[in-house]
Formats: sequence, C-alpha cells, structure tokens
Amino acid sequence: MSQDEDIGPDGQKELLPKITGVQAQRRASATEALASFMGGRGSTGRSSSKWQQKFEGTRSSKFKKEVQDRLSGTRRSTLGAGSSGSHERKRPSAFMMVKNFYDGYKDNEGKAYRPPHTRAETKKRGASIAQLKKFRNDEFFTDERKRIDEGMADTEIDGLGDGGVIGELLDREMVDINELSEHVRQQLKVKYDNRPYFTTWIMFVHTVIMIITLATQPFAPVGFKDQVKKSQISKPNLAYETVGYNQSTNFWIGPDFQSLIHLGAKYSPCMRKDKIYYESIASDATKEDASGCCYRGDLNACWQSQKDACASDFAKFMEGKVCGLGRLGCQDTKYNDEALWAGNFSTWPNCPISKDYQSSIPNTNGENDNLKCEVSARPCCVGLQGECIIVSQEECEFKQGFFHENNTLCSQVSCITDICGLSGFLLHDIPDQFYRAILPTFMHAGIIHLLITLVFQFYVLHDIEKITGWWRIAIVYLSSGIGGTMLSAILIPYQPEIGASGALYGILAALVVEVIVNWQLYRSPILELVKLLIPITIFFLFGLMPWIDNFAHIGGFVFGFLTSFVVLPHITFSEEDRIAKLVVKIVAGVMAIVLFVLLFIIFYLAQDATCEGCKYLNCIPFTESFCQDASQELRPRVGA
Repeated sequence: MSQDEDIGPDGQKELLPKITGVQAQRRASATEALASFMGGRGSTGRSSSKWQQKFEGTRSSKFKKEVQDRLSGTRRSTLGAGSSGSHERKRPSAFMMVKNFYDGYKDNEGKAYRPPHTRAETKKRGASIAQLKKFRNDEFFTDERKRIDEGMADTEIDGLGDGGVIGELLDREMVDINELSEHVRQQLKVKYDNRPYFTTWIMFVHTVIMIITLATQPFAPVGFKDQVKKSQISKPNLAYETVGYNQSTNFWIGPDFQSLIHLGAKYSPCMRKDKIYYESIASDATKEDASGCCYRGDLNACWQSQKDACASDFAKFMEGKVCGLGRLGCQDTKYNDEALWAGNFSTWPNCPISKDYQSSIPNTNGENDNLKCEVSARPCCVGLQGECIIVSQEECEFKQGFFHENNTLCSQVSCITDICGLSGFLLHDIPDQFYRAILPTFMHAGIIHLLITLVFQFYVLHDIEKITGWWRIAIVYLSSGIGGTMLSAILIPYQPEIGASGALYGILAALVVEVIVNWQLYRSPILELVKLLIPITIFFLFGLMPWIDNFAHIGGFVFGFLTSFVVLPHITFSEEDRIAKLVVKIVAGVMAIVLFVLLFIIFYLAQDATCEGCKYLNCIPFTESFCQDASQELRPRVGA
C-alpha cells in the first residue's frame, strides 16, 4: 500500500495510508470542518459557528478523558508494531473534538477514518466551499444546509410568530408547501437568520438607564394611592406646627413620579408652553399682587402672605409691601428708577437686600419694616405641577420641593424649570423639551416594570428580529413608541407617563400584520388572527386600570400596524397580489406620516382640542375616585 508522509505535533514524520475515492471525499469534508474551527483557509463561514458550538460542547464534556484514551488506542493500532509505547503523544484538543464527533465513522471498506492531526496538515489538505458542494449528500451536512444549498423548499413554512414562545402558544397550522405555486416556493427558499442586534441593544439600554435611575433617585413608597406624610415643621412665624402632604407612591418599585419627570418622563407642560398651565400661573400672579408683607415685630421676622393669613395679634400686615424687596433696599443703581417699582409685584426687578446694606436703610415710623426684618419664608416649588408656595426652608425640604433662597416672590421663579430638569429650556421659562416624545420609550417606572419589558423583548422581539432584521424592527419599535407617547401627551397631558408599552404594542401589531399579508400561507387564517386578537384585547382591558396609560398602548398599536405594512418582508402570491401589497405599503406609509404630523400639530398648536368620551378608553370610573390618577384636568394649584 502506498503511503504519504505527515508531520505530527511532535515534529516526527508519520506514515499514513493513502486514501482515495469515497474516503478522500469524506476526509476533505472533515478537513474543511476542522479548518472552520481552527481558522484555516477552507473555512465555510456560515457553518463554522455550528461546528464551533459542537466542539465547544465537547471541550467541556466529562467524557474528554475517555476520548483521549480511545484516541491513544486508535493511534497505536494505526502506527502498527513499529511504534513503541514511548512514541505515544497527545493530540491537540481540536483534533480530539473532531475525532469524538466522527467516532465510529467507517468508510465503505469498514476501515476507521482518521482526520488530519495538526493545523498545518489541515491547511495543507483543506478543501474549498466549492469542493464541498460537490458532495452535498455527505451526512456531515445538516438538513437545513442541504435545503439551502440545493434550493430545496422546506416542508414547513415559518412566519413571524412561528418561533419561540409565541410559536408554541399560538400553535399555528400552515398549509403544505406542495399546495403552493412554484413562484411562492421560490420565495420561501430564502431563510432569514438575522442576529438580534437591536433587541440586545435596547435591552442593554433599558437596564443601564434603570440602574442609573435607581442609583440617583430615592425609592417611593410601594402602593397604589398617595400616602399622607406628617411632621412637626417650623412655620414662617417660627412656631412649630404639624404639616402634612401627599407623597406619591409607586407600585412598580422605583422612584416617585416627580423624580421620573425630572429624568425625562412624558409630561406635556415640559414639552410646550401649555396654555392651561400658564393661565394658572397668571392667576397665581394676580393673587400674589394682592398680597403683602406679614411682619412680626417681636421676632423681627416677616414673610409674604395674604391678608387673611396674617391675622395674629402679634403680626402686622403691610399692604402693598414685599418682604425683603424694595427700591430703597436695592444697591444696584440701574434699578433706582421709581417707575420700575410702581407696577404689580410680578413686574418688580429681583434685587435682594444684602445684610451689610440692610442696617443703613432708614425706617421712620416703621414704614420700612419690610426691608429691615429677617425674611423667614421664600418661594418653594412642590408637587408634580410645580406649585409655588411661600414657606420656610425646613417645610420646603420636608415636602421635597425646590427652595429659592435668593427670591422673595413666586413670580420671580420658574417652577416648571425646576420640575422638568434635564437640560432646561432654551428660553428661561418657555418649555421646549420636545425630545420627551422619545425618552420615555427607553425608561421605566421601576424594577417590575423593567422586568416585564425585558421578558417581552427576550421572548417576542428577539424572535421577530431574527426574521425581519434589526433596522426593520427598529423602525416599528421606535415609531410605535413615539406615536404612543404623543397620543398620550395630547389626551392626558398632565399625567406623567414612562415606559416602552407603546413600542411593545407596536410589536404585537406587527404579528397581526404578518398574518394579514401572508393570509394564503395559513390553513385557517381567521383562526390564527383570532388567536392573536384575544390576548391583545385582554391587554387593552388591563389598560383601563387607573395607573396604566392605555392611550400609549392604542397609539403604539396603530403606528406599529401602519409601519409594519411598510417595512416588514412578505410573500407575494401573484402579480396582482404584488401590486396590491405595494399599494397598501404606500398608503400605510403616507397614513403614518400624516398621523405623525397631525399629532404634533394638535399637541403644539391646537391645545384646546379635546375628546370627551376618550377618557373611558383610558380608565373606567367604577367608583368616584377610581380614575383620579387618570384625570385629563390640571389639578388645583396652591397659590402664593
């Protein structure tokens, strides 16, 4: 028998039997497999990951020692009597894995098959992809690879909802592929196996933002209704009284909603110059103009107040005066003009009195007591809507407000800037944080909220992206999130909302669209559609609870439905069907764009637009206070 020389890992020449015919073909296949794993020139590219998974599993197998022993015995029988026990050597782990995979493989003559030993031999004897395709019937190829290489159609048809948890739950029944035309079968030959880049990225972003949120913001009490918090607090008159306020709760286990607004939650007064909100601020300013300085001479303390709130026997109400603010107390010469101090309080310049200058102010008959006293209360912005109240610093901190120690009037501060946070506004008090239309899609109200989103993305979004590709599913996901947020901002503008629920409902809409556009592929398409619509309807019914934003769900579903027609891949069954689906794609794309434009126009320009019956789509008032948190109205503000 003729022999070939081969170089082993120990540098010694080995004599191997020369193989031809079927053995050579199989040896070429094994050579290519080993090259795929070890990085040789004959890497198959697409199949290499499959080989590597098989090899990695073998690498950590508890049977590795058994494989080594079996290899040693095979090696001694191959070398024959001319080899001694001392010549025995250990082969590379890659070879051990290949040998374990092909263990028991015999050629037509019943002889054991031995793959190449070394990386050098692998490169030397590696076969190209073209050579491998000549032997597609070799049992080393998987059935799926054979079908792709030979152009054979699968006997099972895959759709968006046929894989993963959705596929198991829906148990869809597809038509037999032999019942379809050759044109359709040719389209079904294409196998989509995209990597879930977008799903991985969006899950990572959600998790990181949640970690940052929990690390920087305090946890709110867990519950469904606001909790009343009370404490003994020093009031402006320096007396201690029991003060209480309603602290918002969060049953998702996370920060309170004031903190979430500060981080980027949907809240219309932060996104536009809200007409109703600024009307309430103007009303507060009018009320403030009727206030005066309440002076306690025995304590040399003063605070801005309404006349009826300054009724103590020890207090003097100084009408038309502002505590700690006036022309005589302003050292800045540009504010010396008396005309600047003649109008309403809200038009007065903010020129606080310095401690050093205060003692030099004349005070004949106590007419300037308001400038000589110690101001014990200043503006404080509290609550979700940024109500401004004049209180002590201690009370402001207790109510988790924003205290303005350098101001004396509420008209001098912009509470909406304090509440909204983030980057502030381009103009001092004109809200313009339009990016809140997309930010809530990446944020969550708490740990439970995040876990629900991650589970959905892992089991549903992941499988859909593998079929559609990252950019298609990204368009559906993000457009649904923005559309849901904008509809919610229009219909419940003063209820802060956060989360990716609108985007997730857009993904559910994509599953519905997949059934519609591939109607002929299902044996009972109406049944398959009902299987989808029943759980989706149940989810919408859950959205009628007061702490869930059902408008975001509805908006997300509508935009997901439209954009899915535009971007998702589909099968055409005839030329007429292709034209019809092209028309539907164009119409759906135009409708999506028009709806986006209409939502932004209504939100910014038609703020008076309302929908009386729409509130019942978001919450059904089973009791008088059941839907209190889902109100479309601006809650009463606390005046200055």
